[in-house]
Amino acid sequence: MIRVGWLFYSYGEVYLLHLFHQKKSIVKNINNLLLTGYYLLNLGYAIVTISYWEKVNSFSEAVNSISCHLGIIIIGLAILHYNNILCLTYLVKSKTLKQ
Repeated sequence: MIRVGWLFYSYGEVYLLHLFHQKKSIVKNINNLLLTGYYLLNLGYAIVTISYWEKVNSFSEAVNSISCHLGIIIIGLAILHYNNILCLTYLVKSKTLKQ
């Protein structure tokens, strides 16, 4: 998940630069906030998942449990990612319409 966060950070910067008309100071701050939020969400989910982990009796149960928890976090992150893109796009578009 660390690699995925870094990929979001590096490739998302290009999108944010386009969105905020090459204002690098704003883009850097927003991108750092998004990366920090991503890591905190992953860390929090991992802690909660480990604290409520059910007892596993076989390898197939372990694979099933891990894949289920991994699927939940991936779907959650995807939803948050697209919500962030929509919110940022909306905010920038509404700001440019007011000017």
